[in-house]
Amino acid sequence: MSASTEQIPVATFIDDIDKYMVKEGSAEAALEKLQAFYSACKAIEQRMSQRKKRLQAKVPDIESTYNALLQMQQRAEQGESLTVHYELAQCVYAKAIVPVHRENTVCLWLGANVMLEYGREEAIELLERNLAEAKKTLQELHEDQALLRDQITTTEVNMARVFNWDVKERRKAKAAEASEAQ
Repeated sequence: MSASTEQIPVATFIDDIDKYMVKEGSAEAALEKLQAFYSACKAIEQRMSQRKKRLQAKVPDIESTYNALLQMQQRAEQGESLTVHYELAQCVYAKAIVPVHRENTVCLWLGANVMLEYGREEAIELLERNLAEAKKTLQELHEDQALLRDQITTTEVNMARVFNWDVKERRKAKAAEASEAQ
């Protein structure tokens, strides 16, 4: 169970609508309570979707950096320089010969305009951990979204049942008034 799963509210299916409505008092009060719960779930769903999009954007960047470091490591073990084409600016590329066999350090952007220098092996390990953690978090978010979707569906069904109960009760009251008027 992920940390965010604990924050997902649990919707209880209303088995006995008549008993539930006696407890709630009125359809308006019950619908208001269910609508508040529904809104809270939708807000959580939106935050999860935004977080998932951010992670989905990060994973390819981490993977490409990780693969570049592995290629650097392979060339260094062979005692050769690495020839690369890199993006200098948007749509502007340059060719570079990197003496990876002589230098064992790399600089990684960590975010927030922070760059740190690491030994190549240490950088590879860091990126392996970051990549594994990002993929694990994506999987957890996917599972959490499925659980949240179930809670939202249950709440929508409950709201429909309360609404239908209210319509049925109003029809009963109207029929009772009509029979008394005769």
